[in-house]
Amino acid sequence: MYPTKNHPTFLLLLLAWVVMVPSFGQTPLDLKTAMQYAMTNHAEVQRAALEVEKGRELVRESIATGLPQVGVNAQMVYNPSLRTSLVPAEFFGGPAGQFQSIKFGTNWNGSSSIYLNQMLFSKTWLMGVRASYAVNDFYKLVLDKTKEDVAYEVAKMYYQVQLSRAQKGILEANLEQVKGLYKTISKQFEQGLATKTDVERLQVQQFNLETELKNLDLYIRQAEQALKFAMNMPLDTEIIMTDSISEQHLDEVDQLMLQPAFAQKTDLMVLKQQMKLYDLDERRWQAGYFPSLSFFANYNYEWQANSLNDFGTGQNWSNFSQIGVRLQAPIFDGFYKDSKRQTAMLNKRQVGIQLDHALAGLQLQHENAITTLRAQQNTLQSLRENIRVAEDVYDIAQKRYQQGIGNIVELLDAESSLRSAQANYLTVLAQLKLAEIDLLHANGKLTQLGR
Repeated sequence: MYPTKNHPTFLLLLLAWVVMVPSFGQTPLDLKTAMQYAMTNHAEVQRAALEVEKGRELVRESIATGLPQVGVNAQMVYNPSLRTSLVPAEFFGGPAGQFQSIKFGTNWNGSSSIYLNQMLFSKTWLMGVRASYAVNDFYKLVLDKTKEDVAYEVAKMYYQVQLSRAQKGILEANLEQVKGLYKTISKQFEQGLATKTDVERLQVQQFNLETELKNLDLYIRQAEQALKFAMNMPLDTEIIMTDSISEQHLDEVDQLMLQPAFAQKTDLMVLKQQMKLYDLDERRWQAGYFPSLSFFANYNYEWQANSLNDFGTGQNWSNFSQIGVRLQAPIFDGFYKDSKRQTAMLNKRQVGIQLDHALAGLQLQHENAITTLRAQQNTLQSLRENIRVAEDVYDIAQKRYQQGIGNIVELLDAESSLRSAQANYLTVLAQLKLAEIDLLHANGKLTQLGR
């Protein structure tokens, strides 16, 4: 009995692999879920989220310096030795030109006070508050950028794992094919209808496929663990990846994103916000040349005596209060503020250069992704035809062997060519999906897949 055609059409096999049902105890994981999980649980995302919280507190801190400042002071002082002062002796009836030593004060002094300070005008404070809001917005953009970068890495790793899984499915199908041939040829050898060399060739081919499959299993396991680590998912979680590498949406993505649109790209938004921060910093130092005006008021209560026993004596207590405004106007600071202002201006120019370079990089990424999409879509059509031809060649080689006019080498060569055609198709398809991810990333729309 000769082996019959038992290899499924490659695209049907790929489709069957796509719709695998998760086993019990496994967590279904599509690309959207993986990205959502990573954008919530990744360590860098959590750190960036805390920076946003710190930004909110920075706003409160800057506003607080312009609100009323109310406080209470109290102290008790003991003077073991009172300070001695010299006064003209003639004040006490002594000769002119001489001095008399006198000690002023008491051994015990106590005081308490309550004070109020309120800023009335400060241009530096106003610019500082504006800057704090801008810093908070900056942290929010950094959070969005972090999510976008994490989603980008997870998406690429997800499709790399799926490519390996698809390759595994093809290897398993080819291995079953070779095993069937090996059993058939072994029986033929026992009947004297095949040579020992034919059997050994199939045995070597089977061993090679089994070894390749084991290595691929190891790689898939490591790639899945790396994906879970990138998502910050517990490494002992069993997952089944439900999205596949397919040609779906490739034409649609190509048509929708032929023209670059970087308005939503967080890399550029972060740099623009950074320029705004340096602009506000420059204006804040410029505002330092303006005077500031504040209101103050305090009420004080004092006690003085030479002994603590007199603490309750009413005549030893006194009080006084003050109300006023304070004007502070800088005159000369050795060009300190001007140096700070110039530094902020130079920092802003540096970020402007970064912004131009980042925009050029995004344009390059966009153009490369479009070029890859267009070129590989054409290649994909050729590879589909190549698979069909390779399947036909394999069928012919199989029939020739059955009829005794072909040999096992011809059959194995045809099987190897078919497997190579299938692998090439998967590789190009994976490159297309990665180009699609690059295109979405360049246009700042990748995180929309995870919403």
